[in-house]
Amino acid sequence: MKNLLIVIPVYNEQENIESVISEWENLNIDVEFDILIINDGSKDETPIILERLKNKYKNLYIINKENSGHGNAIIDGYKYSVEKKYNFTFQVDGDSQFSSSDFKKIWNYRHKVDLVSGNRGNRNDPIIRILLSKIFLRAFLLILFLKYLKDPNVPFRLINNNFLSEFLKVCEKQNLAPNILMSLYAKKIIFIEVKHYTRKTGEINWKLRKLFVFGVKLIVEIISFWKKI
Repeated sequence: MKNLLIVIPVYNEQENIESVISEWENLNIDVEFDILIINDGSKDETPIILERLKNKYKNLYIINKENSGHGNAIIDGYKYSVEKKYNFTFQVDGDSQFSSSDFKKIWNYRHKVDLVSGNRGNRNDPIIRILLSKIFLRAFLLILFLKYLKDPNVPFRLINNNFLSEFLKVCEKQNLAPNILMSLYAKKIIFIEVKHYTRKTGEINWKLRKLFVFGVKLIVEIISFWKKI
């Protein structure tokens, strides 16, 4: 079995997916790896592009599923990695906001911690999302759980699968943001600054009502998870 599985959840990424897969297929590291795309019910040309690319890359695997949200797509990828007995899982989104050139930074720490997370020091997202993440979410986690997490929900993370297996045992089947829960659950976590680029396609700005509803549900989910562990 190969040492590393790269998990990329996607939804309606027809403009990005081919370049994203090509970039990660050309990852320059001295280890064999596979790439798993979780297609979360895309309604555009994403499935057609993926089918074509699957014939091009022998280490590319595709899971097509009904749309159930980003968090649940991530969990599906994590479960696949554990079931197939990879040693490490790397998760990155398929929206071209990260660079594979930063991978080696976190790969070098793979044996030292449960979780190596990127840190979007210069985050290129709408200002409201940055404020909610960097101020509200950080403060909420610090006050309630006494954990300072620089970037708790970053979709650029390398996970030791021994830890991942334990995390999945306490994680619900349905989750809004499993990466936040994982950051809380990890006993040994390190943050490494990585580059972050502006998203040019897809849903860039959330309406305030959607952000509010998501935020309330997320708070309930985090508190429920913390009580359980």
